[in-house]
Amino acid sequence: MAKIATLFIDKGGVLVNNKVLSPQYRRLLGEFLPTELGGDRDAWANANVGAGARAFARYQEASLAPPSPSVHGWFVEDVRRWLYEMCDEVGRTRPPQAQADRIANAAHDYVRRRVDIGAPRIVRRLQDLRKRGLTLHVASGDQHSDLVGYLDTMGTRELFDRVYGSDLLNVWKSSAAYYRAILADTRTDASTAVVVDDSERAIGWAAECGLRGVVVRHLDDEPFETSVLRAFDEVEQWL
Repeated sequence: MAKIATLFIDKGGVLVNNKVLSPQYRRLLGEFLPTELGGDRDAWANANVGAGARAFARYQEASLAPPSPSVHGWFVEDVRRWLYEMCDEVGRTRPPQAQADRIANAAHDYVRRRVDIGAPRIVRRLQDLRKRGLTLHVASGDQHSDLVGYLDTMGTRELFDRVYGSDLLNVWKSSAAYYRAILADTRTDASTAVVVDDSERAIGWAAECGLRGVVVRHLDDEPFETSVLRAFDEVEQWL
């Protein structure tokens, strides 16, 4: 069996606990958006409940549709739609397109830089893996800029080589094609790499490409970091 030299690590459910982020996201949007567009902070926070859910549904639909000519372009247009939907709900005038793009991206950046991710044990494990000579990449379906922002907030950006969102590859994370694109871009031998993800489907797609995989399984009432570190313990057995 080939020696493991590379880890491809997902973000949501592995590096970041989305359940902890969601209420923080609403609160921080409520802080930022009134400074740009006026209105009540609670109204903006509440507006994101529906707008955020619809944006995620659109993302899921797009990732399963025929290949997009530009995944990056899809993210650009959808973040504007997300802001416009919230403007309508709060009762604020929709800003012109260029202004809307600036405000929407600034809002997400404001949140990413201020959320309390709180995963010190995961950070220490990543630092240890890097010190042992492993190459770490992020392998997520999110937008590249979102991923970099969260890694900066965690203080882990320097631990990762490449930070793959779907837009960086122009391939949705919805089939084995995603991992084939990553392997080609990094020139990695699949037999020397492991994928760490909280999705059984993602691990299946990786396996189609010859990659080994470890699933992060979150048990009821178990601390988030405990679940993640148990998966990294499985990886350790191959090192």
